[in-house]
Amino acid sequence: MASPQYLGPAGSQPSNPLTAFWKSQVVNPEHREGNINIARATVIFILGVAFVRSSLSSALVPVF
Repeated sequence: MASPQYLGPAGSQPSNPLTAFWKSQVVNPEHREGNINIARATVIFILGVAFVRSSLSSALVPVF
């Protein structure tokens, strides 16, 4: 009986592209500083939008 023929070693198959992107771009220490800056800017933007849409933003309008 013949043994099965494979195209290559078991580990040579490409991994999930999303997982590869996550490992190479998101959690890679070389890109960490830029990613933290992007996350910080995103949080500040979301908080700003939430503040403007809330009733607290009326405190910024002067009433004479």
